[in-house]
Amino acid sequence: MKTIISILLLITLISCSSRATNFTVKDGILIESITIISTDETGTIEKYLGYILIDQSEIVFCGKEEPNVKGKLKIINGKGKYAIPGLIDSHVHLNNIAGINFRQRKANEELVNDYFDRLPRNFLYFGYTSLIDVDNYAPNTIERLRDIRIRPEIYTCAQKVQVMDDFEMVMNESPQNERYETPFLYDNYNENIKIPDSINLGLHTPSSLISQITQKDNICVKTLYEDAASGLPQVWEVPTLEIMNELVTEAHAKDLPVIMHATSYEGQLFAVNAGVDVIAHAMWNWTSNPEDYLNTNLPETHKELLLDISNKRIGYQPTFRVILAEKDILDNTFKDSPILKLLYTPRYIDWLQSEDAQWSRDKILARPKFLEKMNPEFFNPIRSQFNSDEEMIDKLYKSYELKIQKVVSLLAENNANLLFSTDNGAMNMYTHPPGYNGYLEMQHWFDAGVPLKQIFKAATYNNAKEFDLINSVGTLSIGKTANILILNSNPFETIEAYNDIQFVLMNGELIEREKLTSKYDGTN
Repeated sequence: MKTIISILLLITLISCSSRATNFTVKDGILIESITIISTDETGTIEKYLGYILIDQSEIVFCGKEEPNVKGKLKIINGKGKYAIPGLIDSHVHLNNIAGINFRQRKANEELVNDYFDRLPRNFLYFGYTSLIDVDNYAPNTIERLRDIRIRPEIYTCAQKVQVMDDFEMVMNESPQNERYETPFLYDNYNENIKIPDSINLGLHTPSSLISQITQKDNICVKTLYEDAASGLPQVWEVPTLEIMNELVTEAHAKDLPVIMHATSYEGQLFAVNAGVDVIAHAMWNWTSNPEDYLNTNLPETHKELLLDISNKRIGYQPTFRVILAEKDILDNTFKDSPILKLLYTPRYIDWLQSEDAQWSRDKILARPKFLEKMNPEFFNPIRSQFNSDEEMIDKLYKSYELKIQKVVSLLAENNANLLFSTDNGAMNMYTHPPGYNGYLEMQHWFDAGVPLKQIFKAATYNNAKEFDLINSVGTLSIGKTANILILNSNPFETIEAYNDIQFVLMNGELIEREKLTSKYDGTN
């Protein structure tokens, strides 16, 4: 839901193909003779040879004719190059560290500082000029990052909205008294929920929570639905449809889109019925039936649901990297990737090679024993098909990957509202390096058969439109913030173009890509 003011502003934005005229700039950059790739304000892709004029942090001209410019001006020859809007990752967790878990933080403060000091530049190195942290549970970290001069724009959802005793509360084994101290949503339609009389339930209604959220600098609301399709016995609570309908209604009344974490068929069906705006994660859990768990033939019921999601223009964040980053951990070669030396300090690279940093691999390898203990009725029928745990794990990840590919391919074929996102920082996996993780996500989309033009729109226009940022970012238009990438390759011809960036313009500041690497720390 968008406000009337936003709509009026959108209508009044001047097209990027306006005729040239005379300009006087205070601190200008003229990019000349460059192939401009963007969308117009309706989402229609435009591609033409032209000029972009920036004054300070704003695009003041963008079109086919050369403008006449006076004042302080730097000229960039764009011949043979491509200008596109800065990329947007609409699902990140900035307080989570790629390689250091929460237990290890206090003992590794220098590494933690290294990581956060590098994080903004690493995103920019791969062209991510706008980030949306969908669960702002650590506002101090967000403020720390916002204090860094050269960084992407950072937007946040509020701390995610959870019903009492939900999946994460139970899996994290949070003490009950701590759960009551969270901004939980009281689900008065669920008879299983018992709250002590000492808790003021008036503070935990949909209207109260949304009112609290709107008092802070947040642009969206996130919630979650997790069921037994994950392979665990459901000993936690899920929200009722009635309470979620109320939450969505209250959020929409305040122009806040609602994102729902849902990875199963049941979860995504629930999300559609609840009226949410965005579904976070591809549907990779198709069933809780162990006899059918490895089946990768997309059921007709699932196809129908995905087509409904497409037709209703519900935003869809596939986040391949949640699954495939774990697969990379098991491969055990990712930490040796040469590109990491451009992104991290030498001591952080040394940490990734250390024994302590292999905790994530150990955790994944321990899952079979955990599942066998927690849910033998689910685990044993699957395990019996394999000679070893390693063989089973390998097959599971291959099936997850194929399922996601089929889901995303079907959505792309039906022009769904795909939103580019990575879930960067998920579970603190070291295979989620900021920025590079986005480039890998793009490759997964391409491997799934998503056309390059759809990938481009998902990472620019679609994200900006869905999260009501289109008045400032997402397209190359007069009046927009000058967050621009200059590429050496055509992103409509090769996915590798997103790793062939010459310059990043961030709020109008021209930055050579190479100077965003770790070897230039402290010199730019």
